Amino acid sequence: MTARRLAPAHAATLASVRAFLRWSDRIFLGIAGLLSAGFLVSISLQVLFRYVLELPLPWTEELSRYMFVWAALIAAAVSVGRNDQFVIPILYDHLPAAVQRALDILIQLLALAFAAIMVWYGFDMADRLMMAESPVLPIPQGTVYLVIPIAGLYMAVHILGRLAARIVGGDPGW
Repeated sequence: MTARRLAPAHAATLASVRAFLRWSDRIFLGIAGLLSAGFLVSISLQVLFRYVLELPLPWTEELSRYMFVWAALIAAAVSVGRNDQFVIPILYDHLPAAVQRALDILIQLLALAFAAIMVWYGFDMADRLMMAESPVLPIPQGTVYLVIPIAGLYMAVHILGRLAARIVGGDPGW
């Protein structure tokens, strides 16, 4: 099956969305990198103060755990957005092009459903935990859980772009 040609308006729109998502990927990865660096600094302070100075800092473990969770989920959202998951295409490569396209769309719809669940239940969880304060740090627990819907929403935007590109006949590897 030959690839369908996109109308110029569709191609321009998809190119703009793709450029915006690449730009936002860099910002998200930059944030994840800063959080990872903060995680490293926090853990280093914990080791220094606990084992060298023998004056443990109680907040370093909790802060590093929160930064790790945020960094991991933000980076995972970018990874899903870039379609960087590993695949084993043994069966897929032998399917007819029309079946591959249908399978691609089904997979994107399932991924979109998962992202929607992350957004829906993540906001619910974050909202319910906004009144609970973190055990050591003076921040609401809901703040920690806000990364779940943020990551889910970012995944959903990427998946919708990839799904739109696949449906209108654009690059299936987007």
